[in-house]
Amino acid sequence: MYKECMVLQTIGLIRVCIVLKYWKKTRFVHFSSGRTMAASMSRTINAGSDDASIVYCEVCGNVPADAYCSDCPEFLCAACANLHERQRISRHHRLLRGAAMPSTHLTSAKQVSDTARFQKCPKHPEKDLEFFCDTHDLQCCVACTVLLHNQFNQCTVAYIPEVAKEYKTGPEYVQLTADLKQSKQLAAKCSTDIEKKMKAVEQLMFEESTKLETYQTELKEFVDKRINELKSQVKQLGEKDMDSLKKQHTKSKSMEDNIDIKMMKLQTREETPCELFTESKHIRNEVEQLQEDIADIASKTKYQLYSVHKDDQMEAVLKNKDGLATVEIGKT
Repeated sequence: MYKECMVLQTIGLIRVCIVLKYWKKTRFVHFSSGRTMAASMSRTINAGSDDASIVYCEVCGNVPADAYCSDCPEFLCAACANLHERQRISRHHRLLRGAAMPSTHLTSAKQVSDTARFQKCPKHPEKDLEFFCDTHDLQCCVACTVLLHNQFNQCTVAYIPEVAKEYKTGPEYVQLTADLKQSKQLAAKCSTDIEKKMKAVEQLMFEESTKLETYQTELKEFVDKRINELKSQVKQLGEKDMDSLKKQHTKSKSMEDNIDIKMMKLQTREETPCELFTESKHIRNEVEQLQEDIADIASKTKYQLYSVHKDDQMEAVLKNKDGLATVEIGKT
């Protein structure tokens, strides 16, 4: 067990040396402040300096730290970190490695949780999205950082709690707030413009509805007037014929009564032959005139035949579903 621990510690020390050598040659530009990635990520290793400040494992004491447990909290070398991950009591602790390690020692796990609260990674649900890949403009967890956004290959990856310290004063946040302010002004202008257009629509509806109501009134007045004129014409025609027929009817009844009187005179004289003869001759001379008068009455008992003929143009309008008027749509 001791030999295994020593081997692991040696491997961890070699890894630290390799990292130191590589970081001194490669400087990653901070995506928001322009500083080197090493300087923005941690003060544990000062790249480009002759004095390398190394944080040691708090368990072994003499081996450079390779990880930081944010749950305990304490710095661990590679061997202790591996053991930490295998032990049942600590296997679910969150270990920060390499550039993800904090720049200063946090005295409690609560400080870590208060400093950064992350969402869970959709690909690795047990991991927090505590890193940011500037190359892909994407948040990622430690597993994604190693597997997909390896900062020693192509991606520029930063530990969010570190880069977030100065983000508020950085150009990106300043530009973001400016863009939001401008967007709010544009949205407010758009809202005002929409409100004006809504009022214009209400006014347009009122004006056009008023036009239709006026048109309806005009049409009703025209139809009522024209119908009344036609009714009056029909009435005049009917009354004229009715007056003529009444006159002829009066004459006809008068003649009928006159004939009844003459027939009664003849009947009363049937017992006196001389009087019957004389009265008959007298009435005989009147019969011919009576017949002529009856023929004249019959010739005058006529009336006019008339009917209402609907206007062809109006009939076409009534049959047309778009008759009377149409709504023409224009552009604003």
